[in-house]
Amino acid sequence: MAFTPILYDQGKLVRVAAANSTTFVKGDAVVDNGSGLLTTASAGGNVDIRYICMESVTTTSSGQFILCCSTDGVTFLADTDAAWAQTDVGTEADLAAAGQVDPDASTDDVFYIERGIGGAAVGTQVWGHFTRGVMNS
Repeated sequence: MAFTPILYDQGKLVRVAAANSTTFVKGDAVVDNGSGLLTTASAGGNVDIRYICMESVTTTSSGQFILCCSTDGVTFLADTDAAWAQTDVGTEADLAAAGQVDPDASTDDVFYIERGIGGAAVGTQVWGHFTRGVMNS
């Protein structure tokens, strides 16, 4: 799974209205589409990540509810698009895609890397949390 919640309260799971004809993958980051409905997050989206999708589903109607985990106060194990470096720890990074962090990009600064998993320069997972107040959101 792309973003796996590690430390969270059971009450963080919520059902949120989503956009029509959108494919959601369990563990992917999701964002508001500007109309109050969720859609999948993307690299360079310049918006705060408020939810992680907790089920794989393709919506069939606008406003269909999908199960999500709120990112507030939750630590995640996150896949990365490339091996992390020791210098990435303690920094904020962008998304590479809806289900991956790009530890080498820091334009949007949506995910704070607390520590790397596996060895530096070979590990492709990090532990961290989503930030708030994205520069361009």
